[in-house]
Amino acid sequence: MKTYIWSLPTRISHWLLVIGMVAAYIVSEEEELLHIHSSVGYAVGILLIFRIIWGFAGPKYSRFSDFPIGYTALKSFFTDMKKSKSQSPGHNPAAALVMLGIILLGLLIVISGSLLLASKGQGFFSSVSIGLSSGTLKEIHEISVNVVIALVIFHLLGNLVDFIYNRKVGTLQSMFTGYKNIEGESVKLSTFQKILATIGIVSAIAIFPYSEINQKIDVKSENNEQQLKGNEDEDEDSD
Repeated sequence: MKTYIWSLPTRISHWLLVIGMVAAYIVSEEEELLHIHSSVGYAVGILLIFRIIWGFAGPKYSRFSDFPIGYTALKSFFTDMKKSKSQSPGHNPAAALVMLGIILLGLLIVISGSLLLASKGQGFFSSVSIGLSSGTLKEIHEISVNVVIALVIFHLLGNLVDFIYNRKVGTLQSMFTGYKNIEGESVKLSTFQKILATIGIVSAIAIFPYSEINQKIDVKSENNEQQLKGNEDEDEDSD
């Protein structure tokens, strides 16, 4: 029996989030691409905010109330994965925890990155200050990125295990088609949910070109700051 689990907005926002996170990571080491890194970051931030709202106002399996993250559900999952799968048509307990971690830490990455730019007078929030040094913000940003990478690897391994042992369910394919071969109630979007999804996804896509045109990013000042720091380090070594 085929059940429609993941609606189109859920799938689109999922893959846009994947593309955004990968793109932001790829360009993160190139100072000249800081404007792209930050623009993608803003888009990821909007996607994550949309996902949180979707977790309360979206269809059944996308709601946080459907996430089986209690102790009993987790114990049942690791004891008998096949039985747990039939009890959790949407996210299984492990996947639910991983997704929550990615969403929350992803937001922390976006916030710390935006504040890091702001501490240097850069980006959309250049006038915002919360009293943390750029070094502290950078450390928070980098640690959060590393933890999210670990969660993503765990998520991919989970998909691989599921593909090997529960291939008939079609969990991997469901993120492309929306359907799983499992008993359950198929989702159907209301008019409100369709409008909400359109606003969220279009906003996430639109913020990238808007940011590229309007945000304040001065790569030269970033390079000068790094050069000055390098000169200071050389002076200390020579002393």
